[in-house]
Amino acid sequence: MSNGCGMPLAEPPIPIYTTAVMQARIAGLCLSVALVGCAATGADDEDVYLPEVTPRDIVRDGDAEPDGPRPDGIRLDVPLPEDYGLEVSEASDACAVRNPCGGCANLEASPGTPCDGCGGTYVCAGPDEVTCATMCSPNGCADSTREAFLNMTTYNRIAACAGGFQVAGLLHATPQCSRNAGNNSTNPNGIGCSIADLCAEGWRPCASPREVQQRTGAGIPSDFPAASFFAAAVSGPADDDICGIGSNDFYGLGTAGGTADRGTCAPLTRSSGDQCDDLPAPWDCGESTTWPNQFDEADKVTKPGPQGGGVLCCLAAG
Repeated sequence: MSNGCGMPLAEPPIPIYTTAVMQARIAGLCLSVALVGCAATGADDEDVYLPEVTPRDIVRDGDAEPDGPRPDGIRLDVPLPEDYGLEVSEASDACAVRNPCGGCANLEASPGTPCDGCGGTYVCAGPDEVTCATMCSPNGCADSTREAFLNMTTYNRIAACAGGFQVAGLLHATPQCSRNAGNNSTNPNGIGCSIADLCAEGWRPCASPREVQQRTGAGIPSDFPAASFFAAAVSGPADDDICGIGSNDFYGLGTAGGTADRGTCAPLTRSSGDQCDDLPAPWDCGESTTWPNQFDEADKVTKPGPQGGGVLCCLAAG
């Protein structure tokens, strides 16, 4: 066994070192020998250069004893390619661990996991993104008829669904009549139903301006029926037209309703106004005008008939 300086060494048990430690020990040994008259020849450089050394790649007397090639395919018993370092550099993208879709980023969910409550699963939509391959109704409305966002290819995650509901409130509504609701259902007046019953399985009332924005990348269409308002589960504080925390007024889209604050509500453009005064019948927010009851329209609204619109339904899977 050579020490890299032309001097033979005894063969003690071979410890396992990292490349840096092994090179440092060899350099130190050469320096020690040089002080007593040894000049390093460099003749055995290839024998002692051990990139990414592993226990099975230990070199004895210039011969490698690997069980097979290293993970990069290079064996230590042959000279390294001249462009070895360059190839490694160009092939590296600093991605230590790849996700199941082949990228480096953390995924929102693992491919194959459930995503919509209708039997759908997440699938890869690129190396760093997943999307829900939904099994939910593509229409989005409980009665399978949309009143706006009619192009279901362009607007596959949002729908405008008309119908009545008689269980008050819209901010935290959950289905109450097994989704037997909608203007084309057997229960158009929404008896026993909440506003959530107007949405199909796997869909729910859109919960924020941002949700509506994310689902309307092509812009807001102009296909809303005349004199109609479709509510999102969005309200605000006791300040006119402002979207935010609170139950004062509520906001949505359509051809009826007051004006919504552009800065806090966009892309929602319509509001209920005080006591639903800006909405057509049968929207009903009660008649109380005493504090604090004039600031709770989103909690007490009902709509006991199919005319005049309904709700904006968003695909729950995103």
